[in-house]
Amino acid sequence: MGSSGTILAAAGREFRCHHVSATNAMNAPYDQAARNATPLPEGPLRILTVANVPSNPNSGAAGTVFHTNRAFRELGHHVEEIWSDRLGPRRINHGNLHSLLEQPRAYRREILKATRNQPFDAVLISQPQGYLAAKALKHSGFEGVVINRSHGLELRVDEVLPHWRRRMGFSSSRHPVLTGMLRPLLQRQWAETLKWFDGIVLPCVDDREFLVSRTRCDPSQLATIHHGVPESFLTEPVLPMTANRRNRMLFIGQHSFIKGPDLLVEIVNQTLAASPNMEMTWVTSKEDHQWIRERLAPEIADRVTLQGWVLQVELLPLLDSHGIFVFPSFFEGAGKACAEALARGMLVVASETGGMRDHLREVMPDGLCQVGDTEAFIKRILAFANSDAINVNRLATSAAYCQKLTWANCAQQLVAFFRQQKAANRNFRSRHRTDRRRSP
Repeated sequence: MGSSGTILAAAGREFRCHHVSATNAMNAPYDQAARNATPLPEGPLRILTVANVPSNPNSGAAGTVFHTNRAFRELGHHVEEIWSDRLGPRRINHGNLHSLLEQPRAYRREILKATRNQPFDAVLISQPQGYLAAKALKHSGFEGVVINRSHGLELRVDEVLPHWRRRMGFSSSRHPVLTGMLRPLLQRQWAETLKWFDGIVLPCVDDREFLVSRTRCDPSQLATIHHGVPESFLTEPVLPMTANRRNRMLFIGQHSFIKGPDLLVEIVNQTLAASPNMEMTWVTSKEDHQWIRERLAPEIADRVTLQGWVLQVELLPLLDSHGIFVFPSFFEGAGKACAEALARGMLVVASETGGMRDHLREVMPDGLCQVGDTEAFIKRILAFANSDAINVNRLATSAAYCQKLTWANCAQQLVAFFRQQKAANRNFRSRHRTDRRRSP
C-alpha cells in the first residue's frame, strides 16, 4: 500500500477509535456534550452554513450552497451564513497551502464566534478544511449536530487525475515536488474530518463508495444527497426534440483539466467533420476561448460558437435550443450540468463517473461512455444526432426523473440526515456509557 493508501486507512482507524474510546481525556468535553444533548427540535431548525467561496447563485459550489440555503428558508428553517468575505483577508495565494494552513483556522475562528453569539441546531461546513472547527465545537460542548458537505471528494480526485494527466502526456502536477509534499498533509484532513464530524454528505455514489472502501468508515455516517435543479427548469414545458436540436451540441463548464477540454476538442473536431449539419456551442470563460480556437480544425471552426459565462436565467433558453449535451470530464462530483440538461429533455453523452453515472443509469444508460474514450463519445453523439426515432416517452421519462431533483428535496434530505445523525450520536453515547458502567 502506498503512502496515500496508508493515510486513507489511517483515516478509517482514527474514525473507529473516535467512536469506541470513551476514556480518552481528549474526548471528555464531547462525552459531556453528548450526556447533556437533547434531540433536534421537530419544528424549524437553526442552521449555520459555511463555505469558503463568495455568495453567488450562478457558480458551482457557491451556487449549491446558495440554493440550499434558500430552500432551507423556504421550508421554514432559520439560516445564518458564513461566506469567504467573513473569513478575513486571504494571505496565502497558493491554493493547497491556503487549504492546509489558513482555511482551517479561519473556519474555526468564525464558526466559534458565530456559535457563541447564538445557538444552532446544525452546522453544515463545506470541505474537509472544517475539521478544526468541528473538533473545537465538540470540545466546547456544542450540542448541535456538525455535518461536513463535500462538493466532490478530494481523495478521489487525488487518485483519478494523476493517472489521466500522465496518460494524456502531462506532468502529474504543475509543481510535482511541492504537490508530493502537500498531498499527504491535505489527505490527513480527511482523517480528522471522519473523526470529528457527526456525518458526511457526498454528492454522488462514487464518492461515497470510495470513502467506504478506502477508509472502512461506518457507512451510516455517510449520505449521498444529489444537488438540485433550478425550479424554472422543472416547471417550464420541455420542448420537443427536433432534428435541428439534435444537430446542435452543447458544453457548459470550466476550462480545467478535470473537465477534459483536450478530449472535447477531439470529439468536436471529429464529430463535426463526420456530420456537416452539426454545430457546437462551447460555454466557458472568455479568457480560454483562444486556447480552444487554436485547437479547432479549420474546416469545422466556423460551426463552433464560443460563449462566455451566462447567468442562470439565461441557461434555460440555451439548453432548449440545443439537443445533445456533451460532458467528457475525467472526474465529477455532483455533475449538476448533466442533471440540468436532462431536465430540459436533452440527450446527454457523458463520462461514466460521479453524478452523471447516478442520473444517466436511471434514464439514459446508453449516454454513458467510459472515461477518456473519445471514440465512444463520437459514436454515441452521431447515433443520437442521426436517429429520427428518438423516443418521446424516453425524454419525458428523463424530465420526470429530474422532478425529484429539486433544491427543496435536497434541503429536506439534509435536514433528515441532521436528525438521523444527532439521534445516532446520542443513542451510541448512551449505549456506550451503559456498557462502560457494566464493565468489571
